[in-house]
Amino acid sequence: MEEGKSYPEDVLEKLNGYAEKFGIKVGEAANKFHQWLKEEFMVEDPFSEDPFYLSQWCEQFVVETRNASAGRQRDTVTYVGMFVGTEDEPRDNRKSMHDKAMNMFRNNRDKAINDGLIGVLTAKEGKWCINGNATDERVNGSDLPWFGFEYNDMILCLLTNRDGKVKPVMPTSFSKAAYFLGSREGGSDIQMWRVNLQGKAMEANYTQWTATRIHVIEPTKAGADTLYTNNNFHETVEYTDSWLPENLRQAFSAERLLVNGKMHNEYVPLGELLEAHPERKITTANGMTLNPIVVTRGLVTYLNRDPMDSEYDPTGRSYRLQIYGQGVEPVTVWVSGTMHDRDNVFHYTDVNGNVRPYNEKTSVVVVGRLKLRPYQNEMQPSMSALGIYIPPRTARPAGGVGDTSLNQFRGE
Repeated sequence: MEEGKSYPEDVLEKLNGYAEKFGIKVGEAANKFHQWLKEEFMVEDPFSEDPFYLSQWCEQFVVETRNASAGRQRDTVTYVGMFVGTEDEPRDNRKSMHDKAMNMFRNNRDKAINDGLIGVLTAKEGKWCINGNATDERVNGSDLPWFGFEYNDMILCLLTNRDGKVKPVMPTSFSKAAYFLGSREGGSDIQMWRVNLQGKAMEANYTQWTATRIHVIEPTKAGADTLYTNNNFHETVEYTDSWLPENLRQAFSAERLLVNGKMHNEYVPLGELLEAHPERKITTANGMTLNPIVVTRGLVTYLNRDPMDSEYDPTGRSYRLQIYGQGVEPVTVWVSGTMHDRDNVFHYTDVNGNVRPYNEKTSVVVVGRLKLRPYQNEMQPSMSALGIYIPPRTARPAGGVGDTSLNQFRGE
């Protein structure tokens, strides 16, 4: 580390743990972290960065490198619980690096190239060249190499310095979050976990509201709530309650677990959402406020199955319903177009396995981001849903309660 400069305390704690694991000095661990920041995120001076992001980056550094010697598939531990929601869209973790490099390229092309941020790709003698230097990547028709992307009439790539050598990296690095209510197998500290998905695991469908066993990489920092995954995570998910004692399986059903404040701290009664927001919101080091994710329950008082135009939703549409409780004003729940299509949120599965639309006055459990907005000189809570569960025994079917299975069309 540079003389007179020091990382934040939580970063130093992670680096100390990293150094102990690999039997090196903490200064060497800090140098490796600094080099990793330059390679992955083009951070030249980490001491000038926001401490919030330094902490996030250090967590990634430790998780991604601590099992490097064990191969690409990192060691996992078993967690048990249930999936309760999924983000709509993946996030590009390399966007900041891409934007920084391209901004320099647009403003000063020569400097971006000479500083090793951007490479210009050309094809020569059947191989791709970066800034005139041949690579091992062969030209295959009109296909771009794995590291190339088009910009105007050029083909470019992002560059990074690894061990003193400038090498290309993929222009994007996507991940997506699923939300899991549970704990390490054998533990009792149930909480909401953010499961970081990557690769084909982002495209898989995960069954919600049922007992599940997953295999994940734990965070290194106490109190962190992100579980990391291998690329084959979706192939290792087990939908089973075999890990539960027989006498606890009823208590772990979705309608009981989600709203049981004695088993976890994620549930907030509908009438307490306004007070819960300032208590649970997350404030970053640069003053940014992140809305908390909570679980709440209410009766549907307004249900509009017709979409509304939305310039903010990637599908161009969103949906909403309102839920209320005794003595509680209705709370708006926003549903994205993607969630509507993926989760069939305006239907439920009854106790006989029939899929039915539900009506107003149905009890629903909502997992989502709690937000506040001003309205007539007051703050009102609303929810952006990540998951909506409809307990079948208390649902009110829309359009009657006749048989909706295929059995009705079969003869005796």
